[in-house]
Amino acid sequence: MSRPHRAWNALKNITIILSLIVNIILIVVVLVLISQIGNIKATLNGVLTQLDTAFSSLGAAVIQDNIHIDQRVPVRFDLPVDQNIVAMTTDAIPLSLPATFSLGSFGQINGTVYLALPPNLALPIHISMLVPVNNEIPVVFDQPVAIPLGERGLGPVIAQLRSVTQPLLQIVRQIPDSIP
Repeated sequence: MSRPHRAWNALKNITIILSLIVNIILIVVVLVLISQIGNIKATLNGVLTQLDTAFSSLGAAVIQDNIHIDQRVPVRFDLPVDQNIVAMTTDAIPLSLPATFSLGSFGQINGTVYLALPPNLALPIHISMLVPVNNEIPVVFDQPVAIPLGERGLGPVIAQLRSVTQPLLQIVRQIPDSIP
């Protein structure tokens, strides 16, 4: 035999042996996987079910918290006041008023009248005015909030995530627990 022919035969023999070794390894791996198919199925089913349940729970979740509000709010407006009130005097109120006294056909006399309004006198008063209000009001309170995640925008995202896991769950559930 010639040298190239021997090299060729040696190469064929090495290739056949390597192919046989790889095939034996692959057969062993497949046999191990077949013997573990129930465990693999149970693991996949558990993980995918937990994912699907987590996505579903996320859609039903509600964030509940208290938001503390502490700020000053500017208040600027004109307050119209138009009402009748009764004011009480607290002390005697001295009055000095110019007066004209008529003497009938004999003419008139100009003078001054002096008097005092007594304490605790009820005086009816009509008030009609605009009162300018320009102030800041402190606003301090805790506002409870409840934000349903599914209703506030996460619903479509959660549905999309579940649309990925549910078909995978169906495929895993169709895998037999063992191969006879």
